[in-house]
Amino acid sequence: MDDVNARTFRVVQWATGSIGKISIRHFVENPAFDLVGVYVTTAEKAGRDAGDLAGIDPVGVTATNDVDRILAIDADCVNYAPLYADVEEMCRILRSGKSIVTPAGYVYPYALGGDVVERLSAACRDGRASLFGGGIHPGFSGDLLPLTAARLCSRIDRITVQEVADLAPHPSPVMNFDGLGFGRDPDEARAEPSPLIRTMEHIFRESMALLAAGLGIDVERTTTEFDVAVAKRDLVVRSGTIAAGTVAGMRHEWQTWSAGRPVIVFRSFWKMDDDLEPNWGYGTIKYTVELEGMPSMRVSLEPTSRHPTRDEGYWGRVWTAMNAVNAIPAVCSAEPGIHTHLDLGVVRPPGLVRDTPRWDVEGG
Repeated sequence: MDDVNARTFRVVQWATGSIGKISIRHFVENPAFDLVGVYVTTAEKAGRDAGDLAGIDPVGVTATNDVDRILAIDADCVNYAPLYADVEEMCRILRSGKSIVTPAGYVYPYALGGDVVERLSAACRDGRASLFGGGIHPGFSGDLLPLTAARLCSRIDRITVQEVADLAPHPSPVMNFDGLGFGRDPDEARAEPSPLIRTMEHIFRESMALLAAGLGIDVERTTTEFDVAVAKRDLVVRSGTIAAGTVAGMRHEWQTWSAGRPVIVFRSFWKMDDDLEPNWGYGTIKYTVELEGMPSMRVSLEPTSRHPTRDEGYWGRVWTAMNAVNAIPAVCSAEPGIHTHLDLGVVRPPGLVRDTPRWDVEGG
């Protein structure tokens, strides 16, 4: 690993939503990386310069929506950041000889079943490549952070991870409305959760399984509860309009049971406004890990500076992007295969201490 930080890693950015834009800006600024390709999912973005897509000056890399063309590029790693991950697409990338880091789940694919693991493992073997899932939650707050804090404990009775996310400033209508289901009828949303809610159930289950494996817990079952809150008035948020009486808040709880009791609890609170019905007492963006045992303690993660445009959720998107991106050197240097926090070791992110960037903090 000592020579890793002296290398420049050739990277491809896959998808240019809010996380992809942040990643592009980082790749351009950080001398440890060389952005050599950008894959976009729409024809409207194809042919545009990556810098233009990311809201910065042109960087000389033209985006393409041609998968064969992007896979033909000589690169060490793909930062795979679509809204919905596709196993076969990931396998194609891995077989092309490029490792993958992703904020879109796969933090512990072993929880997804043998077929998924075998397909991804075979692709890693064929391409002599590696796969690693990061992100803020899952990928850090619900697994790496509590595993690190657990080293200070003599006994653990329960771990509770709580996420609060204000999505009003989030720019993506595809994620907020089509994916999560904000603006839906509340009864319909409870009876038939939206696509991204179902996806989140899978990836949070991965994160809980990773934490359980790290603590040596025998998992009996995992349960989930989902409920929504509604807007009291019409809301105009960055990604669209939410009518009064429709979904403007979501509460999700997952519980991993062992020895007849819930030992790991994840709670997520996603909101579009502070004044909802019912009022669950939302705050601003924050991740909190509570460890009950000996000694009991709490670890919190929240921004300490205001975003210049008051888009406080932007910091959470930066966290989501960087946890995967900063692992690229370690992933590319590892033996081919699936890697998780349990085997990757201490990641040493390169190029973070550098001169002030050429542009101010961006939203998006």
